Amino acid sequence: MRNTFSNIRGRLLSIGMVLCILCAAGSANAKDEIITAFGDSITEGLCRGVCNGYFQVLDSIMDANGRQVGIINGGLGGELTHNGVKRIDIFLAENPTYEKNNHCPWQSQFEGKRGRIILIMEGANDAIHGVSWQTTRDNLRYMIQKSKAATVIPVIATVTPDYKYNMGSCNSGIIGVYNNAIRALAVSEQVTLADQCNATDPDWGNLTCEGLHPTYAGDVRISNTWYNVMPGPPVVSLNGTLLLLLRQ
Repeated sequence: MRNTFSNIRGRLLSIGMVLCILCAAGSANAKDEIITAFGDSITEGLCRGVCNGYFQVLDSIMDANGRQVGIINGGLGGELTHNGVKRIDIFLAENPTYEKNNHCPWQSQFEGKRGRIILIMEGANDAIHGVSWQTTRDNLRYMIQKSKAATVIPVIATVTPDYKYNMGSCNSGIIGVYNNAIRALAVSEQVTLADQCNATDPDWGNLTCEGLHPTYAGDVRISNTWYNVMPGPPVVSLNGTLLLLLRQ
């Protein structure tokens, strides 16, 4: 009986040690989940000053809800999707460098770290410059497929309304045409869609500086929309250690 009790106590102590090690590791690496916010000036940040975009707000929302993440500002003001097709490789590389990512200061804290999830919101500048919705859709499809091939989880967004250049609201004008194509693309590629347009319209005018770029309130709306569809956190594997202890 004494040996049985001793064995049980030994197993419990071993399990406790493993759990303590895992908890300590989790605390030390609280920001190890990286997410990339990829897009144009709405992502990079413009209305609240260059490089103050929604990614900061989303980071705070996720942290406050118990999911500690680091979010890379992968926005570049004025970018068209055909340029995004080339630039997305920066973020999908196995050992990425962000020194020449955009107009913002070098995000050296993310150097060599690839985002597990990439949030893709592009197409607004395509509409402004008259790029066909078919071309925009195909460029976004390429970004999605390139992300999947790199084992990075893509989440795609509809284009927010554009009242500055009279491109239309969510489901009207050229913006409506683009967004219908993006929604269909999300279905065909089986990726998560963040319908940023429907989430911000019809009060987009009150959420922007000039009908295009979001204020802080607009960034909050955009961030909450991303948060509501965000893929779950990574699963921590115990590599069979705890299971082995339990079987002893």
